[in-house]
Amino acid sequence: VAKRADIVIVMVPDTPHVEAVLFADKGVAAAYKAAGKEATYGKIVVDMSSISPIATKDFAARINKTGAQYLDAPVSGGEVGAKAASLTIMVGGKADNLETVRPLLECLGKTITHIGDHGAGQVAKLCNQIAQVVNIEGIAEAMRFANAQGVDTGKVFQAMSTGMAGSRMLDMLGPKMVSSGFSVALSM
Repeated sequence: VAKRADIVIVMVPDTPHVEAVLFADKGVAAAYKAAGKEATYGKIVVDMSSISPIATKDFAARINKTGAQYLDAPVSGGEVGAKAASLTIMVGGKADNLETVRPLLECLGKTITHIGDHGAGQVAKLCNQIAQVVNIEGIAEAMRFANAQGVDTGKVFQAMSTGMAGSRMLDMLGPKMVSSGFSVALSM
């Protein structure tokens, strides 16, 4: 694939998986090295996995040595966003490389933001996750508190959803917490 494709998109579960796809004996970098820098000029690797920003910087440097370019482009939006092609895509790497691959990314997401240099997309994704987890914890604590006080959690959710506590996370998890007694939310 790497020999024939101008753009290679990787989206796997974790840092070691990305490293294997890119740098194993028959990985992307091996194909690029075998082809030579002249043949890899203009090729771009887009890693859409959510992985270590430190490893991402290393992977980018190693891919760039082959003559190809590298973008980290982790996503937010989950399965729903993937199915609806409405993912948020946070991109690290050279802006001109992003513009080259933007038409492909637009097939996957509605919001595509260039964050900065290599690894910056991964940092933005981690910031997104930090805020998301804090939000989930706050919703769970609010519902637990209402329940412990003997107050109808469904009505508390209804009031919260239109107030300043309203959020996409509340919209998504609040009803599950109310109806399932937290079992669904805690399994995330």
